[in-house]
Amino acid sequence: MKKLFCIFILLLFISSCWSSFWSTWNIYVGFAWDVWYYDLDKQEFIEKKWTSVSASWLYDNFDISWDNKKILLTMDVKWTFNFDERRYVLRKIEDSFKKKDLDEDGKNIIDGIYEWWDISYLTARISPDEKYLALEAQHFSDLPMTIIDTKTWKEVSQWEVKWVSFLKYWTPTWTLDNSVYFKIWTWLYKSSPSDWYKSAPKVLDISGASYVSVSPDWKKVVYVKDEHLWLSNIDWSDMKQITKSKTIDWISWEGERLPTFSPDWKYIAFTSKATWWYAWSDHNYPDWSYVSATSSKFWYLTVIPADWKLYDLDDKNSWAVFPKNSDWHLIPSTVAPIWRE
Repeated sequence: MKKLFCIFILLLFISSCWSSFWSTWNIYVGFAWDVWYYDLDKQEFIEKKWTSVSASWLYDNFDISWDNKKILLTMDVKWTFNFDERRYVLRKIEDSFKKKDLDEDGKNIIDGIYEWWDISYLTARISPDEKYLALEAQHFSDLPMTIIDTKTWKEVSQWEVKWVSFLKYWTPTWTLDNSVYFKIWTWLYKSSPSDWYKSAPKVLDISGASYVSVSPDWKKVVYVKDEHLWLSNIDWSDMKQITKSKTIDWISWEGERLPTFSPDWKYIAFTSKATWWYAWSDHNYPDWSYVSATSSKFWYLTVIPADWKLYDLDDKNSWAVFPKNSDWHLIPSTVAPIWRE
């Protein structure tokens, strides 16, 4: 079981030259073992702006509701190792809580348990209407791509392709119409509420792509191919590479990863090496200890326009933006950014 580790980042204006183009948005990313908040408008690092989940292997992962008011926690059930059940709790972000509060304070908006044999560390994504969770397929437990109902906690639908390893499945993406897109092997599939998620027709063949994300208006697709980001329309037209950076072929963690669209689908947040900026980053804790990492191991939060132009991440004059904390260090992340308005 891995620990839930998250930093919460408020992105008001990433750059003064872009400030006239966007609203107040939040980007949530994950790193280290506690909850942190960065106000990038003030360039101020705030330790525990609000107290949430403390460092613990009891928590798997998190998601943010589409109204940007609630946090979804995926966790163990009995505060012990439990390999056959996962608990999902939705709460208001501003509510301060500790582990015992989840059981005692009565503030859980959604609280339910999903049961599956040998299930472990799991990524869940909540639908815009908050009626469903899309569970990422898991090879440890042979869990297919799954949609569950947040009222009954029963499976609505499951999908798998025979003879395809669950390692070849990618994290599902919801769109504003409450449809869910997911990739299995070389194909992107779509399931929608029009037939209560009973079917999942193929949308397009995206051979060689990974870390696939669909824009909220379901018109664009961004993905990783040959270590860098590519952008296309949902019908596979106008396909272009949009990032480049120095990479070393034999290092598996090179290049760019985990792209997500902004709420107005005009920008893309992702993680990158940012080789021209810093070779390391640190994250300070209340006891003044810190962790450090070389840029060849961790990626940093990065933002570019979704305009089909090619952005050289090693070029300081590029329009790529690398948000920084109050110590002027780049912001590392080991999970996909979650961008909410």
